[in-house]
This record gives sequence, C-alpha cells and structure tokens, in this order.
Amino acid sequence: MKLKVDHLLIGTGVAPLLAAQRLTARGESVAILNPDPDFFLENSELPLDLLSFETTNTDLSRRFSNNVPEQVYRDLIPEFPGALEIAKEEDLRKAAERAAERAPESYRVESAPWIRSRHRLWVAPARGPSRDRLEVLYLRALDLGWKPQWLEGVSLAKRFPGFSMRNIESRSLEGWVGFVGPRLGDIDVSRYRTGLLEFVRERLGRENVLTSVHLLNSDQRGIRFQRREGLPSNVEIGRSVLYFWTPKLERMLKQNLEKDHPRALRGFMDSATLQSWEEWDLLSRDPVSPWVVAHLESLRIWSHGEGLPPAAGWSAIKLMRREASGRWMGEQSLQEVSRLVFQFMGWDRFTLRKLTPRSLYRWNQTTPIEYDSDGIRTLIIPGCDGPIHWIAAQVRKAIDGV
Repeated sequence: MKLKVDHLLIGTGVAPLLAAQRLTARGESVAILNPDPDFFLENSELPLDLLSFETTNTDLSRRFSNNVPEQVYRDLIPEFPGALEIAKEEDLRKAAERAAERAPESYRVESAPWIRSRHRLWVAPARGPSRDRLEVLYLRALDLGWKPQWLEGVSLAKRFPGFSMRNIESRSLEGWVGFVGPRLGDIDVSRYRTGLLEFVRERLGRENVLTSVHLLNSDQRGIRFQRREGLPSNVEIGRSVLYFWTPKLERMLKQNLEKDHPRALRGFMDSATLQSWEEWDLLSRDPVSPWVVAHLESLRIWSHGEGLPPAAGWSAIKLMRREASGRWMGEQSLQEVSRLVFQFMGWDRFTLRKLTPRSLYRWNQTTPIEYDSDGIRTLIIPGCDGPIHWIAAQVRKAIDGV
C-alpha cells in the first residue's frame, strides 16, 4: 500500500483529529499515523482546567476567561461535526418550572457532548501557608472583578461536593476557610473524542487513519512505516509532516531532534515539565451536586457523569491528586485522600472504583518547532495534552500557521 498526501499527521489523542478537520476544510489531503492501537489509550485530554497556579505571576483574569463555558464552547465547536450543549444550574431550574406548568421545552440534543457550568471552590486549613496562598488568590480574584465569596466553617463545607452532615458536631470544621470563585466550564471528553474520531474516519477513509504504526525511516520522498500486522508501506508527502507532542511521543521526538536538528533540543526540553497526577474514581452513597469543582491543596474533586446532570446530581466522584514526589499511589497519597474523605467530607467509608496514574505536561512554551528532515518540512506541535478545549485552541493556532 502506498499513500500520497499533502500532510502526514503523527500522534495519538484528539490533537491529530482536530488538525485533520482543519486541513481537510482547506481542501488539503491528510493521513494520520498513530503508534497506539487506540486513539485514546494515552488518555491525554482533561474535561477541565485543573488550575494549578505555579506562581503568583499567572494572568488570572486571562486564565479564568479562557475557561468560562462560553469560551470552552467557542474553542471546541469549529472542528466538531455536531452540536454541543451547555448546562447551567439556573437553566435546569427553569426547565423544571416549565415542565411543572406543562410549557413546551426548548430543543436539546441529549446525546451531544455537554459543557457544564460549575463554580470553583477553593478550600484550605485555617492556619498555615496554604491559607496565605488562598488569601492571595482571593484578593487577586476580588481585584479583577470576579466577585469571589469568602466562606468559613460549616457554610464552606456544605458547598463541598460529596460533603456529608453525618456526625458534623464531632468534626473540626471551624478549622477550614475558602471561597467560591467563578463558574467555569468542563465537557464530556469521551463523547467529544468519539464523535470526532468517527467523523474523521468516515471523511478520510479508514486507509488514511491508521493505528499500531511503527515508523521505520524517511527520505526525500516520504516516510516508510509498518503496522503491527502487515508489510512495510510508504507514504509520499507533498508538503509537511506534523508531530503532535504528548508524553507518549516525547522519546521519539527527542531522538528525531538529536538526528535532524540538535540545536532545538534544549528548547524542546524546556518547553514542558512533566507532572504526575492520580485519578481516583470514587462512588458516593448519596448523589453529589454537579455544580461545584473543589480545590483542596493538591486535590481536585467533582461529581462526574456524562450528559445533562440529573437534578440530584451523580453518585460518581472524580478526584485528581497532584503527586509532587513522582511516586504514584504511595502512603502519603492514601493519607491525603483519607483525611479528605473521612475528616472533612464526613464519610464512614468509601468505594474506590478505579485508580489511574496520569502523566500531564505543564506547558512553558507552545510555539511549534520547525526543522527539515531528509528534505521534508517537519513541525512538532506542542500543547497536545491537558484541557481538551485548550488543546483545540493550540492545534487551531498551529495549523493556521502551516
């Protein structure tokens, strides 16, 4: 089999699919080679921004503005082949009132990816450096006009997703402070990715969207590759090769730069810092409010589900924990989660459905790296893991420059 295309896209995850949509809309031919057997095996996309502020120099207003539900919608809709829906708490209340009055409901695509509008809630112990950082963040949000609401004790704890009133007198909730911040967006990642992949496969043809690919070598005519099962094949490239940088591809990209463009190697290594996270899938005894995402030091926690949230909320809880030491699922990890669940949230036990290690980049630089490889224009596209709407914006910006 021999392919001939304008652009060859190499990578895993949603980024090469977004790029394929953008390029084919311009009338250019593309093929996608994925080293994984499945496009989403690496699972490099997040439904929301975890908002890990590394320094006080973060442009807070811009960061918040980039994550409001309307901006998430604007970032994701151009390449998606269907509808996206937005869910807000007040809209659901109005819909319930219309249903009670038997008034006609507005049309919604229930099976579409839904963007939910959720308040962010920051929580910290009342004493210590975490409170100092929290107060700085609160004052900055206040100065920028985001109208944060300061809370303490029980009034704060009641806003926390999954909080239980059981045995509340025996818990020292007065030792906690925090504030409710802006409402930001998150999306059904699985629905978005699956819908996009199915459309791209149908548009390009399955022979142009290949998985389990091992790259063999390249020359001035193109790239030679081999699938897990089958003979070596060639793809002839008319214009460029685009690599979409996720942790899965880092080793390959580093080797390519050492061979073809060693001067760019230092900039490549400085462009991203790898972070270790743990993803805990918990099950709550009671439904959990779907309208809040909570931040407690290294933890992020929210009610998890797909589609339009039910009135009472979902029973599934997603918890993300940043592991600073690089050791996943150690003793400290269990201690932090147990303190949160038992001492603060007031559970007497919890059900762990799944625990998954996640490697995610903190991007320091998102400018594509361009070089010549055997006479072929080659680009490395950064910013291909993280919040899925942010990936879409980065890929669009990079492709528009090709």
